[in-house]
Amino acid sequence: AFIAGIAIFSGSLYALSLTGIKWLGAITPIGGVAFIIGWSCMAIAGWNLKL
Repeated sequence: AFIAGIAIFSGSLYALSLTGIKWLGAITPIGGVAFIIGWSCMAIAGWNLKL
């Protein structure tokens, strides 16, 4: 989920700034959701880790 978040969130903003294609800004929140999913999965895994 982190790799997808980096590619979609950062990549779409980078491409938007370089090309000016407006619809790239519309897919940026998908990358943000991927980041949230990644952090949530990491938090759940850490919470369930028994040391």
